Amino acid sequence: MTPPPVTLSKLIPPQEKQEPENDRYQLSAGIRFVITDILVAPSELYKKFAKINGYDLITGQKLKYRTTSAPVIQQLETIMKVAGHDEAGHLKQEVKVLVTQVKSKAGRAYLQLEDPA
Repeated sequence: MTPPPVTLSKLIPPQEKQEPENDRYQLSAGIRFVITDILVAPSELYKKFAKINGYDLITGQKLKYRTTSAPVIQQLETIMKVAGHDEAGHLKQEVKVLVTQVKSKAGRAYLQLEDPA
C-alpha cells in the first residue's frame, strides 16, 4: 500500500515568497519600445530570465516586460555590454527596439529584437 502524499514543506524548506509583479507583462511580438533598464538573472527552470523596463516610443508610457526567450536574453546581454549599465541595470544609452517573431530552420518560432521601422 502506498503512503499518503506529504506536503512539499516536509520535504524541502519553503522558499522566500516573492510578490507577483502584476504590472510586468510577457514580452511578445509586435511591441515597439525604448529599453531603459535590464536585469538578467539565473532561473532553475529556464536557465535565465530577464526583466526589461522602458517606455512606449509614441506615448512615453512606462512599460515593464519579462522574458525567458534565450535569443532575446542573449541580445539583452549584448545590449548591456555595448550600451553600458550601472549596478541596478540602468542602461547608459537607451535602446529603441521592435520585438519580432521568426522561425528557425527547424520550424520553431522564437522572439528576437530588431530596429523599429
